[in-house]
Amino acid sequence: MDNKNNTKETMTETDSMLLWYRVNQFYNQEARALDEEDYATWFSMLAEDIHYWMPSRESVFRKDESADTVKNMNHYNESLPSLQLRVARLHSGAAWAEDPRTRYRHIISNVEVSLGDKVGEVNVRSNTLVYRNRLEREEYWLLAKRKDVLRDDGSTFKVATRKITPDFSTLLSKNLNVFL
Repeated sequence: MDNKNNTKETMTETDSMLLWYRVNQFYNQEARALDEEDYATWFSMLAEDIHYWMPSRESVFRKDESADTVKNMNHYNESLPSLQLRVARLHSGAAWAEDPRTRYRHIISNVEVSLGDKVGEVNVRSNTLVYRNRLEREEYWLLAKRKDVLRDDGSTFKVATRKITPDFSTLLSKNLNVFL
């Protein structure tokens, strides 16, 4: 956004395609880091002031639908320190549900990119599909839409906010030890 006259910046079609490509490359790297449990790399892709949020869903009649709010029940409502604490637990010996480890595959699709409200920020909408496999027969698919604000630091991006809206209203897996 142009700070002087409060109008959105415009991009050429080429600039728009390059931005979309950069965002997709960033998401591919993030997915690989999560699949490989390379949390040091993943944390380096997150802003210091990140808000990582996944509200729980409720199946209600259309007339009774309301906007999500962090005051309602959430699967995640995290900051960088709380995300780091979740990961530290995996290596503490107390996460018995992760020994042996769960195998993951993150697939990000339908990426839509637009300029953010602040200079250097990008709004991104995407879909995510995470496949989880554990032991011999435990298999789960987690689908969700995401709304991110990415900050461009010149060479890459940092995830500043991520709202994950799951397609499930009831979590069918035994735990939610995965980041979407």
